[in-house]
Amino acid sequence: ELQKLLVKRSVKKMAEAWVEIILHVEHDQLAHMCDCDPKVIWETLAQVHHACGLGTRMALQWKLLMATKGMAEAMSAWI
Repeated sequence: ELQKLLVKRSVKKMAEAWVEIILHVEHDQLAHMCDCDPKVIWETLAQVHHACGLGTRMALQWKLLMATKGMAEAMSAWI
């Protein structure tokens, strides 16, 4: 199914998407724009800017530990 979607993408639309991405990124992000395929560029940017450090993990753990069920919320919905 992925192959069908990749084949359907037209060269013109891909070029337009590539130009839009290039125009909207900051100068220091242009190093991640090595590919001509906008899908690959988008995935590369998402991977580079994805927060995955110690602070992010600690914040998620804190949020989990401090989670409380509201009075009007059902137990089955909260779990």
